[in-house]
Amino acid sequence: MSALRRSSSLFLDRRQLIQATCLSILSGFPAVEAANFRPNAKKRVVCVGGGLTEIVCALGCESHLVGVDTTSRFPLSVRRLPSVGYARSLSLEGVLALAPQNVIVGRDAGPASVLARLREAGVTVSSADDGYTVEALLLRVTKLGRVLKCEEKAQALTEQLWREWTALISMIPVAESGIRVMFILGLAPGQVIVAGSGTGADVMLKYAGLQNAFSDTNGYRPITTEALIAAQPDLIVLAQPDSSTQEVARSTRESIKQIQGLSATPAAQPARWLVFDTMFLLSFGPRMPDAILTLHRTSLEAMRA
Repeated sequence: MSALRRSSSLFLDRRQLIQATCLSILSGFPAVEAANFRPNAKKRVVCVGGGLTEIVCALGCESHLVGVDTTSRFPLSVRRLPSVGYARSLSLEGVLALAPQNVIVGRDAGPASVLARLREAGVTVSSADDGYTVEALLLRVTKLGRVLKCEEKAQALTEQLWREWTALISMIPVAESGIRVMFILGLAPGQVIVAGSGTGADVMLKYAGLQNAFSDTNGYRPITTEALIAAQPDLIVLAQPDSSTQEVARSTRESIKQIQGLSATPAAQPARWLVFDTMFLLSFGPRMPDAILTLHRTSLEAMRA
């Protein structure tokens, strides 16, 4: 079993995640699946997945893009590209209208019937795993470097990310800070969706030296008022699309105020409400080291406020 596979479990503690990453990188990457990643020089690319789009752009291949999905929001320039819609409900006609030669997709892209018909139409569909770990990110960079025929740039990017990662783990203590975080992915009147174990949010919290207040649940789930009070979170981290705009940020904080039971927890203080752009925290692209460090630092600052 490869080092990558051994470290893929999202139930590993943070120390194991770091050790697994080091082992994976130092021992070299597993062979790339030849069936899905044939080196080619095709220029017209549709990318489905915000993190994948960020990698394509970081490799200097943004000019190849002719379309992206709704999660592809960074860099800002890709927002001008035609949208093929939501990753899980791609339209065959919508994708083919862009005349792509290659469609790069994550594991959740679909429906499968649309991907199959794209292949039947002569379009190369290249799949990239959506693993949440740092070593999975480096694998994605390597794979897309092969797909886009820019292996040298991919090698340079993986080396850069590795340097950022090694610097990061020297700045963040391995031991958890003890800060209990409620990571909210969805917030609507009367319903709060939080991240439990087995989620990308849970991995990000571990990397940042934080404790998931809802680690005893799996996946993204709505919680009751009683569960919130019992969890006693110290801090709220809320992922919100386009949270950088003042209107969205203000609306989000107003929504947090309405959460039933929050006043009975340490996280009731507004200074402990951290709102981040969803794709900054959860795209698992080249910004991942920066996102981890930002999450770590802002959490500590909020607790000191």
